[in-house]
Amino acid sequence: MTPEEQRFAELWTDYLEGECSEAELAELRHLMERNESLVELAADSFQLHRLLGFAHAPQSSEDFVRETMGQLPADSGAFARNVMARLGSKASRERPDSHPWRPLLTYAGWAVAALLVVGFFLWFPKPAENAVPRSRATFAKLAKARFFGELTPSVASHPELRRDYTLSSGSVELAFPSGATAIVEGPAVFRLVSDERLALDLGQCSTHVPKGAEGFRVDTPVGQVVDKGTRFYVKVSETSDTEVQVIEGAADVYPGGAGDGANYRLTAGEGRKVGHESSVPVAFSQKGYRGGMPDRIVSYEATLNAAKAAETLVSLTVQRGGEEFRYSAGRLIPVEVVSFNAGATPNPIGHLVSGAALPERRASLLEDFALYTGVINPGGSREPLSGPFVPEETPGFAIRFRQPVENRPGPDVAFFEIQNAANSPRGDAFHAGPLRWEDRLRSHTIRQYDLMMTNPAALPVAERYLFRCSPPVLSLPEMEAAEATGSLSSLQFRALVVGIDLSDLGYDIGETVDGLFFQDAWDDDDLVDPVLVVGFPAD
Repeated sequence: MTPEEQRFAELWTDYLEGECSEAELAELRHLMERNESLVELAADSFQLHRLLGFAHAPQSSEDFVRETMGQLPADSGAFARNVMARLGSKASRERPDSHPWRPLLTYAGWAVAALLVVGFFLWFPKPAENAVPRSRATFAKLAKARFFGELTPSVASHPELRRDYTLSSGSVELAFPSGATAIVEGPAVFRLVSDERLALDLGQCSTHVPKGAEGFRVDTPVGQVVDKGTRFYVKVSETSDTEVQVIEGAADVYPGGAGDGANYRLTAGEGRKVGHESSVPVAFSQKGYRGGMPDRIVSYEATLNAAKAAETLVSLTVQRGGEEFRYSAGRLIPVEVVSFNAGATPNPIGHLVSGAALPERRASLLEDFALYTGVINPGGSREPLSGPFVPEETPGFAIRFRQPVENRPGPDVAFFEIQNAANSPRGDAFHAGPLRWEDRLRSHTIRQYDLMMTNPAALPVAERYLFRCSPPVLSLPEMEAAEATGSLSSLQFRALVVGIDLSDLGYDIGETVDGLFFQDAWDDDDLVDPVLVVGFPAD
């Protein structure tokens, strides 16, 4: 980290906490004027902190935001489409560890767009709930969905009518009153024009319109697609070119502004590309069509304390093989911690998070169903293991399931960690590998959780104590035996969760697995903080 970056981090932290003086604000502005990348990073951090309620910018910061917003183009709709197109291309080429500022700012965005959102929050009061016109359609399902400038909507909530939603990544399923559904995949910009009409400015969506719901319509910048009882796929590029593929049934395509002004009836197995000045047939392909949402952890329930913070897991809902299952905590398969290696250098933060008192056996903090206790900050490696681990030499930790977990389609294991707003909203990356290595098996790296920091389904957890051992420990035996002193953590954490499909590790469907090995992915300065690992039953 350069001296300039270090100074920026100090000033920006003060700014977010409302402790930045006028002189420091001027210095911060000067740094950002000289280094455009700092503007981008600052905007992303401000965006996340405000969304989670942690930023308290002083009143004088409005001048700072106004100056940046003065650079915005007049056509905000075109700007949003351009931002999303650039987001998609940037995400595809950016390495997860390519940015030196990932501990402070954790997901890439575009500074001016983020400050546009911040400016909205600062200057305009939120309208009353009953004053916002909403569709009768719902956000029926969400899969790793991140929305630019806002928290992820809750499942079953109703979208606002004629409001642009900018889906940065992931996918959402919209359910309409007629029975039609549309799966929108990010990056995308869309809005609901009516209860039976979706406008897609950028991105792709897959629609299913059952019998009796004919007439559902998708608008794009260059035309409209009207359903005649079918499944079809629409993709809109950053230049507004629109591709339509009809999977089954029929759909009418009305090119707006096409040269001959004609409309086209497409039937199953036909495709067409429409632009501002052209409309031509294209080869049929159903590759982009999504018949359903991806398998994932859907939600979880936990007991809540008086402060409405999560304490103990009650149930987990997961989609496996396209079907949703709800498992009570009593049906989930618990684990036993069998090894822990902190790496070559002792971690000064420690490895134990607990209630006010440590249990007699400290490894049990990761074995119970509490979401605020765990064995945290394990060692890691940038490169995942490609062979057996050695407990005394390989950084990471190993668990054994209390009964073998059978590999079925979709997630077989749930991995929870706690996270705060200063760290990656996607969750801390980690490698998962086999406990018993075979040549056909492999490690699998997870860099994004199913329920992330920006998802309201990721619950805040109860207050917890961080215990530091003296001297600092490197192994499980040392952790169990060392003197430990606890201090109450003042930061707010949420419990994030991701599903692990054993097929990604090379196991065959139907094969049973007795344990796994985990390592931090070492993609930034923040280590993964696991609080619960459980397996799913086979039925």
